[in-house]
Amino acid sequence: MYKKILLFLAVIFFSILAFIYREKLLELFTFLETQGAVNPFLVACILIALQSITSPLGFPGTPITLVAGSIFGVWTGTLVAIIGNTIGSTLAFLLARYIFQDKAKKLIAKHPKIERYVSRLETNGLSTVLFLRLIPLFPFNIVNFLFGVTPLPLRVYVVGSLVGMIPGTFLFVYLGGSLRALSPLNIALSILGIIALTLIGKYYEKRI
Repeated sequence: MYKKILLFLAVIFFSILAFIYREKLLELFTFLETQGAVNPFLVACILIALQSITSPLGFPGTPITLVAGSIFGVWTGTLVAIIGNTIGSTLAFLLARYIFQDKAKKLIAKHPKIERYVSRLETNGLSTVLFLRLIPLFPFNIVNFLFGVTPLPLRVYVVGSLVGMIPGTFLFVYLGGSLRALSPLNIALSILGIIALTLIGKYYEKRI
């Protein structure tokens, strides 16, 4: 019980800190951009750590993914973002499974459409994880908690998430690099790609 209380207090604490020091966080991202050319390995580790921490706390990882694209470009940025996203989503999975299972179930209950995928996880675990990662039907953090309260094996979740997140992560990283380069064409292409993934998800959601 005390572990749950301590973890809950930690989430509240870091959430309050993030709100209070939001301007400092923006300064941090600016600093990381300038340092990326000087010490790229250190900056990559910082971004991975930030991504790993924010995802289990329920914060969107998109800003960090955009920064990764802005600093490192498409290929290295995608690698950095994928590592951070995978670690963060795995930690969220473990929190939902072993600590916050009741709260995770209540959170998922607010999205009744998710229930149709729970039974599929038991028979087609890997393909279902891949589908939900490839096609952004539901918020990223909601899906993390969904998988955590199912019997899905951890290794299946990690592999499916890692592979399935590549296309979406690539598009957001590409957008981040395009925004830095102020390339209207590349910005438009990346946004169209993100919209296409979303529309495909909506299409298949209605058919399933």
